Amino acid sequence: MKKYLSYLSILFIGLNISSCKNEVELPKLTTSELQLIVPQKDSLVDLQNRSTVTFAWGNSPIVSNYKLVFSTNSDLSDPVIIETSSNPSVIRSSEMNDLAKSLGLSSGSIKKIYWSVKSGKLSQPAIAEVRSFTLKMLMAQPLSPAKDSIISLDYTALSQGVKFSWESMADVSNYQLVISANADLSNPLIDISVSGTSTVLTQQQFQNIIENTNNGLKRYKGNTIYWNVKAGDKFMALSAWKFKLYGTKVFTDIRGNESITYKVAVLPTADGTGELVWMAENLRTRKLNNGDNLVYDATGQKSWNSQYFTPAEAMISATTAVPDELRATAGMYYRVQMIGNNSSSVVWPSLLAPAKWRVPEVQDFVNLANATLTVCNYLEVLRAPAAYPTLLVGATKLVESKMNLWGMNMAPSGTNRIASPGSLYLGEFGQVNGLHMIYAINSITQCNTLEINAVTGKGNARAIGLGYNAPIVVRLIYKGDD
Repeated sequence: MKKYLSYLSILFIGLNISSCKNEVELPKLTTSELQLIVPQKDSLVDLQNRSTVTFAWGNSPIVSNYKLVFSTNSDLSDPVIIETSSNPSVIRSSEMNDLAKSLGLSSGSIKKIYWSVKSGKLSQPAIAEVRSFTLKMLMAQPLSPAKDSIISLDYTALSQGVKFSWESMADVSNYQLVISANADLSNPLIDISVSGTSTVLTQQQFQNIIENTNNGLKRYKGNTIYWNVKAGDKFMALSAWKFKLYGTKVFTDIRGNESITYKVAVLPTADGTGELVWMAENLRTRKLNNGDNLVYDATGQKSWNSQYFTPAEAMISATTAVPDELRATAGMYYRVQMIGNNSSSVVWPSLLAPAKWRVPEVQDFVNLANATLTVCNYLEVLRAPAAYPTLLVGATKLVESKMNLWGMNMAPSGTNRIASPGSLYLGEFGQVNGLHMIYAINSITQCNTLEINAVTGKGNARAIGLGYNAPIVVRLIYKGDD
């Protein structure tokens, strides 16, 4: 019975690898003979001294898809099969090494491999001779972290480790682990001697490496990190293995004697080519970014002197409180028009946002909404589940499995659109299952709503009016490229 090897990934177009434990039965039909070209009969294929292995044969006019058959047995029993439409087929040495391991070969071993080609379809019968070559395997290889894995550091578990391991080599007890931000392993971030075939580095060690600006790594966005193990003067892998490393996704905002740590979300752009970095929580500081206190009257929301008030006291009207489900994610409510002198130009964002962060523009929210459309229709990946207990926004049913997948914890926190003299209360957009998630933008007369567009029926962002001295929540976006 044939099964597919999910752990073996061939990196050229059109190839799939499968293995089976039953003998291969070549079509017993009138056939067109395929002539094998390379590797030549009984040649030596030394994976340690080449980057690729090429298999080629004469094309048949009746065949469009082929199966490359590999086995350690001359009758091609217990084979590994590669399906391909490419002739010649070029396999990277590391992938040929993995293929041979599935045939039972071990690192550094030398063994005869039998191979042949047959038609990929019984309706296009063709077979070739069985030919052999001697395969010299790569020396011991790295094991973990796996190729192209993702390591995200957890700020609550920095003492926990990341294990690096590799295969053992005969008569070798000491190895050298080299980790670098460069594919050629130059300027290593870590270069240590290890006794044995594994070692553990703490998440804190990697976070320190990220925070060391001399290393040129990104604080929030992903870093491609390369690693390899050296035995003597030779590296195990022909090319370094790599993984994606993300630092702790938190930001600690220190303003005088106030210190607040916020979660950070790293999100894909709509076209998938970049990353967006947002705070995953609403701002909740009581101070300007220079450490001065914001004005807070003893009566809080009920005073026009208060530049901010807490979610615990937030009222939609004089008699109706903001629901508890929304208070949990609201952060502080700010009367942004009252922060600084905004009469001639908008200055409040520069007074409230910390260094390297900024108050978004409408286009930032548009970009965010467009990015969500690659994975959901109704902004579910942004929405805090507690704010949508019925999973309904109007008549639209939200997809529960996608709720808050991006960890943004967004909710309809509310504001008002009442002109001068304004209103002390939120007034609108502050309901559970609400249609609009309202956030401040770089303005004193407008704000942004994240909503479901009435025409397209999809997630959308747009500007709407903001009331006179109206309270509103603030969410920040990172302006650095790190």
